[in-house]
Amino acid sequence: MSAVQELRVRGSHFQVGLAIGRRFASEIRDGLKGYPLLKKMLAYHRCPEGQARTQEFLELNQARYPGYIAELEGMAQGANQPFEDLFLTNLRAEYRGYLPAAGQGCFDCAVVTEDAALLGHNEDGSPAFRDNLYVIHAQVDDKPAFTALSYPGFLCGNAFGFNAAGICFSCDSVQPRQTRVGIGRHLLARSLLESTSLEDAIARVTVPGRASGFSYSIGSIHEPRIVHVEVAPQTHHVQEVEGYYLHTNHYRMLDIAQVAGASSRARLERATQLVQRVPLRDARGVLSLLGDWENEQYPIYGTATAADKSATLCTGLFDLDAHHLRIYTSRPGQPAAEFLQFPLP
Repeated sequence: MSAVQELRVRGSHFQVGLAIGRRFASEIRDGLKGYPLLKKMLAYHRCPEGQARTQEFLELNQARYPGYIAELEGMAQGANQPFEDLFLTNLRAEYRGYLPAAGQGCFDCAVVTEDAALLGHNEDGSPAFRDNLYVIHAQVDDKPAFTALSYPGFLCGNAFGFNAAGICFSCDSVQPRQTRVGIGRHLLARSLLESTSLEDAIARVTVPGRASGFSYSIGSIHEPRIVHVEVAPQTHHVQEVEGYYLHTNHYRMLDIAQVAGASSRARLERATQLVQRVPLRDARGVLSLLGDWENEQYPIYGTATAADKSATLCTGLFDLDAHHLRIYTSRPGQPAAEFLQFPLP
């Protein structure tokens, strides 16, 4: 992965989106062009059923989160791209019930002991995004300032980030079999960046009327605490992290119908075996786990194998005691690992 670009911006929701769109116009254009799921979504969107479904989503999410829709409108204008392309891209999970399942990835490793409070995350996705990710430092009017790793064309919050109120988080994709028209998961994830406490963060991702599912590791830097929240359209589960907790891309605590791929289960099994051999005690141990690629088919540190098309695009490590976030742009745990470092509040 090449050096991660950064942008500092402030203003209204629309102004923030406009600045992101202008600065990363080429990345957004190339990202949308190379995103195969969007082509399928647009084809469905243009049929009468798809038009009606998209309009329902837009009206509902506009009413609930007008600011986030304004961010997408600004981003679309700044990048000179159709608003519908960005809106549909941010509803990718909600369309999986109507379209063939897409690849998914990411891996979370949280540790909370008397000696450490750590949240590690592998950001996995299509290799096409490898050199297009960027970090946004934003101050939206009257909201906590935040820093978030972002994908081109997506609302901030889809990967991992933190805010000035001391809330940090990362997200894993999960796939409940039943989805519905409702609040999009990417808008819920965006709202995490406005959280004022751990309890507020949990409330934000579990609001009624959710359309699909997501999995969140959420930390409170000042306590320090970490919880893992599994979310489905009509139910959720909150797990307080004590010791360590691992999560890939299937529901562990919720007993619901889901799509759970071989990669997700294999990576969780491999990580569990590693932790049983060498307990997680510090940042070095977490990075070693996140950088493991011994399983040739389904490595924890994704390498876009024939069996698992996802690759690890970067690795994030929140150290709640040392008060910093490190983003590794090369395989972590190695002597030559490259990283960016940002202070936590």
